[in-house]
Amino acid sequence: MWAKTAATASNILRRSGLADPSGATAMEYALIGTGIGVAIIAAIFSIGEEIIDLFEIVQTTLAGSDG
Repeated sequence: MWAKTAATASNILRRSGLADPSGATAMEYALIGTGIGVAIIAAIFSIGEEIIDLFEIVQTTLAGSDG
C-alpha cells in the first residue's frame, strides 16, 4: 500500500516539476553567493577604520606637497 502511494507521489512530483534537481543547484549557488557577500561585508567593516585612516594620510600628504 505505501509503496504504491510513494510511487504515485513520485510520479506527481515528477510531472509537476517539483522534483527537478536544477532548482536545488540554483539554491546551493544562492547560498554560496550569500555567504561570500556576508564575508566581504564583514571584512570591510573590520578594516573600515584603517582604510579611512590610510586615505586621510594620503590626502594630507598630497595636500602638503602642493605648496
